[in-house]
Amino acid sequence: MAKNLEDLEDKNTKVIVRVSPVSEGDLEEVYQIELECFGRDAYPKLVFNYLLRNPRSIFLKATIDNILVGFIAGLCHRDECLLYTLNVKKDFRRMGIGSILLEALEKKALELNMKKIVLQVEVTNSPAVNLYLKKGYSITRMIKNYYGYRRDAYEACKLL
Repeated sequence: MAKNLEDLEDKNTKVIVRVSPVSEGDLEEVYQIELECFGRDAYPKLVFNYLLRNPRSIFLKATIDNILVGFIAGLCHRDECLLYTLNVKKDFRRMGIGSILLEALEKKALELNMKKIVLQVEVTNSPAVNLYLKKGYSITRMIKNYYGYRRDAYEACKLL
């Protein structure tokens, strides 16, 4: 898989995925994808406004033929990046887009001299858990009721 941040190609599907920073004009579409992926658990719009304006954030979008198909957002502090969210539109899943976005975030985190990436993922979200494990993340602990009553999370991290 190509590592260029500008144009990344998933060799399995022969789709060109363009990764670039999220702009202010993307915020409504980003929020709609967040709602599609997380429904009532979606972050409010103001979180995305904050991430867009924070110089310590990594906020990237994936596009195919100029269609925004997913995004990833993390916030860096000291020497670690907290991955806030990774979203791919339902019709574009299982095409490698999540992997491409995760690799792009990791590359940017390295450029910012981050030493590790930390994330939380719902225990029942098998596709996401499997993606993170495949990409070298280690589950460090389980957090009871993180997403609400009886909705536990794994905390995972990857050293860069």
